Amino acid sequence: MKTVSKIVGAALDGVAGGLALAFILCVAVSVIAISTGSRATLPGLFTATRGAENGALALEFQPNFAGMVVVIALSVLVSVVMAVRRSTAESPDPR
Repeated sequence: MKTVSKIVGAALDGVAGGLALAFILCVAVSVIAISTGSRATLPGLFTATRGAENGALALEFQPNFAGMVVVIALSVLVSVVMAVRRSTAESPDPR
């Protein structure tokens, strides 16, 4: 049961980490688009373009939710693999 809870905890950590990573990447692309005044793209994840609405600065963006799911899934996979390897490395060898 202890191993199952470690794996579930690692999966939840991976989801949180993947969401945070996807958010930070989207914010970075948005900042680049606003600061350069041109289109900024993170292929397969996010596209942002600086625009104007009634004379005010605007940000037009197109998220790719499939790409975000891939980022989150990879984060979960890495987190679970690390947890499983950590638990097998900590267990003592039988004598």
